Amino acid sequence: MLVFSGIGLGAAVAGIMPWVQADRFLAVAPAGTYVWPYLVLVLPNLLFSGAIFFTGATLTRNILSTYIGSVLLLVVYLVATSYLQDLKNEHLVAALDAFGLSAIEFTTRYWTSAEKNSLLLPLSSYVLLNRAVWLAFGLGLLALCYARFRFSAFASDKPDKKSRRVTAADALAAEGAPAAQPGGLRLPRVAQVFSGAMSLRQWWSLTKLEFRGIVRSRYFLAIAGAGVILLLATSAQVGRTFDTATYPVTYEMLEAITGSFFLFFLAIIIFYSGELVWREREAGVAQITDAVPVPSWVPLLSKLAALGLVQVVLLAVIMVCGLVIQTFRGYFHYEIGLYLQALFLYQLPFLLLLCVLSMVTQVVVNNKYLGFAVMVVYYVANIFRSQIGLGHRLLGYGGGGTPGPYSDMNGYGHFLPAFWWTKLLWAGVAVLLVLLASLLWTRGTDAAGRLREARRRWGPSSTAALALGLLVSLGAGGYIFYNTNVLNEYRTPKAGEKRQVAYEKQYRRLKDVAQPRITAVDMNTEIFPSTRAVRFRGRFTLVNKHARALDTVIVSIPVEQTPRVRSLTLGQPGQATLALNDTTYGVRLYRLAQPLAPGDSLALGMDILYQERGFPSSGSSTDIVYNGTFISSNYLPSLGYREGAELSGDQDRKNYGLKPKPRMAKVNDLKARQNTYISHDADWIRFRTTVSTEADQTAMAPGYLQKEWVKDGRRYFTYVMDRPMLNFYTFLSARYKEYKSQWVDSVGHRTVPITIYYQPGHGYNLQRMAAGAQDALAYCSRNFSPYQHRQLRILEFPRYQAFAQSFANTVPFSEAIGFIANVKDKDPEDLNYPYYVTAHEVAHQWWAHQVIGGNVQGSTLMAEAMAEYSALMVLRHHNGPVAMQRFLKYDMNRYLSGRAFERKKEVPLALVENQQYIHYAKGSVVMYALQDYLGEATLNGALKKYVAAVAFQGPPYTNSPEFTGYLRRAAPDSLQAYLTDAFERITLFGNRVTAASAKKLPDGRYQVDFTVKSAKFYADSLGNQRPADQSRDALPVAVFPALGPDKKPVAPLLLVKRHLRAGDNQLRFVVNRKPASVAIDPDHLIIDRQLDDNTKDLKL
Repeated sequence: MLVFSGIGLGAAVAGIMPWVQADRFLAVAPAGTYVWPYLVLVLPNLLFSGAIFFTGATLTRNILSTYIGSVLLLVVYLVATSYLQDLKNEHLVAALDAFGLSAIEFTTRYWTSAEKNSLLLPLSSYVLLNRAVWLAFGLGLLALCYARFRFSAFASDKPDKKSRRVTAADALAAEGAPAAQPGGLRLPRVAQVFSGAMSLRQWWSLTKLEFRGIVRSRYFLAIAGAGVILLLATSAQVGRTFDTATYPVTYEMLEAITGSFFLFFLAIIIFYSGELVWREREAGVAQITDAVPVPSWVPLLSKLAALGLVQVVLLAVIMVCGLVIQTFRGYFHYEIGLYLQALFLYQLPFLLLLCVLSMVTQVVVNNKYLGFAVMVVYYVANIFRSQIGLGHRLLGYGGGGTPGPYSDMNGYGHFLPAFWWTKLLWAGVAVLLVLLASLLWTRGTDAAGRLREARRRWGPSSTAALALGLLVSLGAGGYIFYNTNVLNEYRTPKAGEKRQVAYEKQYRRLKDVAQPRITAVDMNTEIFPSTRAVRFRGRFTLVNKHARALDTVIVSIPVEQTPRVRSLTLGQPGQATLALNDTTYGVRLYRLAQPLAPGDSLALGMDILYQERGFPSSGSSTDIVYNGTFISSNYLPSLGYREGAELSGDQDRKNYGLKPKPRMAKVNDLKARQNTYISHDADWIRFRTTVSTEADQTAMAPGYLQKEWVKDGRRYFTYVMDRPMLNFYTFLSARYKEYKSQWVDSVGHRTVPITIYYQPGHGYNLQRMAAGAQDALAYCSRNFSPYQHRQLRILEFPRYQAFAQSFANTVPFSEAIGFIANVKDKDPEDLNYPYYVTAHEVAHQWWAHQVIGGNVQGSTLMAEAMAEYSALMVLRHHNGPVAMQRFLKYDMNRYLSGRAFERKKEVPLALVENQQYIHYAKGSVVMYALQDYLGEATLNGALKKYVAAVAFQGPPYTNSPEFTGYLRRAAPDSLQAYLTDAFERITLFGNRVTAASAKKLPDGRYQVDFTVKSAKFYADSLGNQRPADQSRDALPVAVFPALGPDKKPVAPLLLVKRHLRAGDNQLRFVVNRKPASVAIDPDHLIIDRQLDDNTKDLKL
């Protein structure tokens, strides 16, 4: 308890520390803020965990059992938390997490900032159950310990017959040696050999002895077995997306099993390094073994080699576990080569380096438990080294166990050179560390004289080892420094912030300087995957769309991408003068010899090369890769001042003396509405590009393929868009297979080809994705407006990012979010997200590529929320309305969880500031509920009118008041208040069924009675709530029959809307069939902060 009191003390004094912002802490925090967590969490956890350790040590008479108990406790915790994100298991996990953290997290998962700042840890039913279960468990163990403990176990020291000491004479007699002669014992004559070969034989013999001692230890078996149990128990959670399983492809298995097992590797390395170094001394035979005539390096390296061999065994075990998990999950595409590569080629060197560090630590500090503590401090410090300014690659011991993220498309790609150079560096350091340990290896009892003994041990072999270690480490370190600090710029996070601040202070004055607009892009894009380079040669057409002449053009270059500008010319020779060329911040300012008159144009020509050089310290670019290059128009210059390059966090800005920065301009800011929220320097553009790549790859860009040819070993593709599009485009290059489908447009009487370009082997969900695209095209064309393009392409890109993105008739789609999904149609819990995500991205061809909002609050309502609504409706028509409950519950959970982590302020949906939890999650719930209240046909009719009015418009661009105006005109008076609550306020409900019963009537029907407790609240931007009038709100209530054998959601026996007053409401219904449960808001249309109490089973 004394140790844990430091946590509360640290939290109490944190606010007055000079290095923290005092205004982020309460001036005076109530004492209960610090005392209550100790009563709820710390004391119960200390009691039951202490009971586990005390009982184990007492009953086994061995301190090692305490270590085993801690490992098993960790396994239980990790298994529990791995299931916490699964909505099906969250209640069970909350109860079974031994430390109670999951119960607390589950109870407070929707708490807002205001609640976190004012409320104590709650004693919910889950927290109380959790604490009761584990306190009872701890007390039960103590009772067992009391019942089994016997002082008599220590009372007798009389050895039994089996433990009688064996004398030397007994041993000789047993071996048939001749009896002792009167003159004494006859000893065998031996030849003493002290050669290097003999030392190697001794080393190998001791290595085998030490290795067998470890792997045959029941404690090793217990720790390793606990790790295996963890892997197998959590395997069902590997790769889950949208709460739905993926195929257990090898790279996902490797990431899961190595990540889960790493703590067990670390525990075994730290624990057994101490055991090996101290084994002889603790057994009381050290003075005997120290006197054996072997070099000091022999016992050291034998113990180190044995510990290394243990890592090989463990890696083989987890490889087998991975294969077993894949087999039991029905996946038989075993990639043994990838397992061997990832585990034994990449992971093993890092583990061996950790073995060296831990073993050397034990030797140097010469205290077993202090050595343990030093390694634990190292592990914790390594986690936070970037935050404390030690993030450089040269300072991370060992360099990690993986080169980088693996992709089926790109393998380990360009991450390997940095990985191997880093390993070489630390291998050299490891040689120096082993040399140090061999010199300081303790022999005898004179520990204080180790330095004197080290000088005596120094010899030619020590000099050679020192030279080798220094040569390797300094050589590799120098090459790494050359790559990270010369070829690339090394910048700490603080230095990056200072750079943003300097840019803003120096150039924000240019923010309001009027600029021409980009109206056309004609670009020759050369992609060189094998050398990770891209060259852009082409031009932008700039037009003055203002009412006055312009004499200055500001060109901003994305310096964060480290471009090499070969040429950048504005207009014809002599038409413009370069007045400023700031290469640090990428700002070029041109003065025009003749001001550009309204309506006049000029060309911005460019030749820009992006060439990845060497490797950076961290954050290696994943845009230009060997297979799967995916770059966007952000690589090209833009016009004017770049607000996106400013520091955005309020606290960060305050630290540098800057005013808080709003996330977006006010919703009715007419000046901000002159730009879309996607581009600040263009409206709708004409687009043409020729993209070239290597001969075995296909290069893609928005538009229609006009020409394809091969020249000098490179493939060329010319794409032209036949109509204006947003200044938002992309270039991709990869080795693809093609899946072809089509959509028959019954409205436009045409056929639109759909092509999915995918990685070979990722063909699991192509039909689902094609169906999602077809259905989305049909739904949106029928209900909103005609599809504006003649094709649709979906292109897979590596899993370095997990998103899909919609460009004009082109949809890049990450391999991580659909291509390997394992959707089971018969499982009611699975979400068909390949179909759904595809429908969402296709819907963006309307909601963003036809209707685009201004750069103001609320614009993503008409883009992301409407794409979500469209995808939900497509899914509803595909799966039926009953199946929507799970999708909407998932979105409801995303919204409520998201608002709990809001860092600035929550705003109503109509004022959303690009907050994903609002425009995606809340937006989908609100729009789906609106079609339920208003009717799908009526809502879509209003949306169709809105699209007709604003599609492809120029500035000022539409905003959310214009959007909601169309909704209000379509809605009756009875729903006007609902629209206000849904779009203009933060509205929450607290509904729950408190009692329910049913009885059979004489006529065979059933009477259902239940009580609903209802409450409605309005919340402010911080989450403070106040009661709200709910007299005009009609809430859905339902009666359900029992689930069928397939456990899929069933249609309700009765579903009606009722006006509920605040407090208890008694409801009675009569249904024709036997009811099983009742619910308030069964489809999750109302934003309710507690979703698990809306349903109650009936008692007949």
